[in-house]
Amino acid sequence: MRAFVTVAVLTAAIAAAVPTSAAALSLSERLKNASTVQVNQVPPSGASLLGRVQQFQNGDSLIRVGEGEGEPLVLTLCNGKAHMNLDASWPGAPAAKTQEEKQMRAYGLYMAVMGGMAMAQSIAGDTLELPAEGQASTVQRETPWAYGKEQYAVTVSNGADGELRIRVAKTGNTTSTPSSGPDDIVSTDGDKAARLAELEPVGTARELVISAAPMGASVPDGMSLKGWMSASGKGGATVGAARKASGDCAR
Repeated sequence: MRAFVTVAVLTAAIAAAVPTSAAALSLSERLKNASTVQVNQVPPSGASLLGRVQQFQNGDSLIRVGEGEGEPLVLTLCNGKAHMNLDASWPGAPAAKTQEEKQMRAYGLYMAVMGGMAMAQSIAGDTLELPAEGQASTVQRETPWAYGKEQYAVTVSNGADGELRIRVAKTGNTTSTPSSGPDDIVSTDGDKAARLAELEPVGTARELVISAAPMGASVPDGMSLKGWMSASGKGGATVGAARKASGDCAR
């Protein structure tokens, strides 16, 4: 069974591995308590991927993809089992004809959105020193790879309305292992080149836009789930019907 995690679970896991300071704002707390988190992933070339995670007071969460309001992709009711929109797609997505292909495409898109959020949080770190309201500040971060470091610029923007923007842009790669010489018994040059090619390109950027607006009560019961699949096998034609069938919500 494929695993689906909420923002709260994801941020808690990452925060546990990152040192924090009581004097600074915790990014994991802001993510966990946000009504909406927009995740924008921009490659050096090609189409970007825009995802939006909505969270509600009763434990509902809804992930959307695409511009504007976006297309609903994954729904979780009252922190329960996930429901997946098998018809969800995005520009450039692979064609999907069978039920299994549609499941794989939807799950892959879900992982791309949540993975992008996790990577941005991991690189930025859980401790954020906020600039003055309406201002932005940039710090440098590094993460290790097999033969050196990946370098990133992390820009924190503190909106006048309380909105928080975290932009993580890759700026370069460094290598700490010298090239192999003619007398070396084992050459690492080939492996180094192969590992370097696997790294994401310089210029790749991810941005989290964390809303300061209050959470809504819940996903509307009248929302249609036509074309959706429930991970538990207990879905419904609408959100309200899925609540009753799944038993995830005490109402």
